[in-house]
Amino acid sequence: MSTAGASRGGDRTGGSILLGLTLALLAWRFWVIPQLGITLYVDEAQYWTWAQHLDWGYFSKPPGVAALIALSTALFGDGILGVKALAMLCYPAAAAACWAIARRLYDARTAFWSAIAILTLPMFSWLGLFVSTDALLTLFWTLALLAYLRALDSDAWLDWLLLGLVCGLGLLSKYTMAAWLGAAFLHLLAFHRRRLATAKPWLAAGLALLVLAPNIYWNFTHDFPTLKHTADITLNKKAGGGLRAVGEFWAAQWVSLGPILGSIFLVVLFQLKQSWRDERSRLLLWFALPLWAVVSAQAFKSSANANWAAPAFAPAAIAAVAWLLQREKKRLLVIGLALNLLLVGIVYSWPKLLELAKVSNPAKRNPFTRAQGWDQLGRALRPIMQAHPDSVLVADNRTLLAHMLYELRDLQPAAASWNPSGEASDHYKLTTDLRPWVGKDAILITQDQPGEEFSRRFASLEPLANLQAPLDSLTTRDMKVYLLRGFKGY
Repeated sequence: MSTAGASRGGDRTGGSILLGLTLALLAWRFWVIPQLGITLYVDEAQYWTWAQHLDWGYFSKPPGVAALIALSTALFGDGILGVKALAMLCYPAAAAACWAIARRLYDARTAFWSAIAILTLPMFSWLGLFVSTDALLTLFWTLALLAYLRALDSDAWLDWLLLGLVCGLGLLSKYTMAAWLGAAFLHLLAFHRRRLATAKPWLAAGLALLVLAPNIYWNFTHDFPTLKHTADITLNKKAGGGLRAVGEFWAAQWVSLGPILGSIFLVVLFQLKQSWRDERSRLLLWFALPLWAVVSAQAFKSSANANWAAPAFAPAAIAAVAWLLQREKKRLLVIGLALNLLLVGIVYSWPKLLELAKVSNPAKRNPFTRAQGWDQLGRALRPIMQAHPDSVLVADNRTLLAHMLYELRDLQPAAASWNPSGEASDHYKLTTDLRPWVGKDAILITQDQPGEEFSRRFASLEPLANLQAPLDSLTTRDMKVYLLRGFKGY
């Protein structure tokens, strides 16, 4: 057999193994979710409500995640797995893009193991259980890197325009994609400056902005809520921060890469001078380190969630895998991937492990607790809403309104956020208005005792129920329900 034939045969064998592993991991995740006893997290529930009213923008995010959920639920229904399905598929798709990146930069062996690393990475395995903007962002980040490599190699108009389209879709998913565009510009400036003297990269950037343009227009017509929100969480100083927050953030990044891959990536960084001389590893670091630097600065200023740098894990994992294989440390790589799978299995089984360990008050030690109990509260609220079909559902916080709108989705109740100040501080305050309901009744859901601001704006206030959903023997999720008659206006 010729060398080319052997390579194609190896690719087919590797492809079959990767496909089998992908399907097995997806099946595992689809099986795990119903076993966790969860419903949607608050952000997922909010994104689901966005998907019921598709638009070019929303209070805190561009429209990509809403469009993804709308398509997912159209295909698979509004149940928890239907809402999550397409988002869960984004990470295997990103692994396929990473396979193609590593194949182009290195060889078939590096591509194979890079794809397995992405499929089993703790960060993506955790995010793969949920719907978040990171799903589409990670996919488009990796696709953009692949398109960029193609454009550099071919300099074809089609490849540059494909890059612009992918970057535009990434921006519609999360504005963090702008960091990719900044990194690409600096990479061209540093190593391919002559390309900047041609029209192709500039037209690619123009196409990306053109794809984003409807969202920019939506922001303009709504007083720029998404841009203001993004600037607020990025620029404004809040509690926390400092070196401790940066240390915690990087510790979370190390765990999220896995003990061995995380440690190898640190070695790559410590050997930065050597890594930088290799054009391939330099390019991978170029599209990982700037995002980590930005989020680290955010952590130092206030705080940063571990997933805020999620797309950086893709090129970082490829760099770590390539480092190991170039030094013939395949055994260490396999041990690292096995450890990652073990970590993922522990996290997926955490509620069961708490139960087996007979931990008292397990709800306080369970990362899934935030998504538990809302379905029970929804079932308890349902007969109250059915008994008052002409009342508007009112909540004094985003969490309750998002969860109850999802749990009562078949009733499709009229709903509004309580907002006497008129300040658009979340999605529901921006998009709902109680003022047209003057003279009508409302069902108030709250976790607090309603104060004077309610009693003076309604003719009467009547407690209906104190709903509780047990999370363990010591912890309940509570929600108070009141009938408010005759809204007088704000």
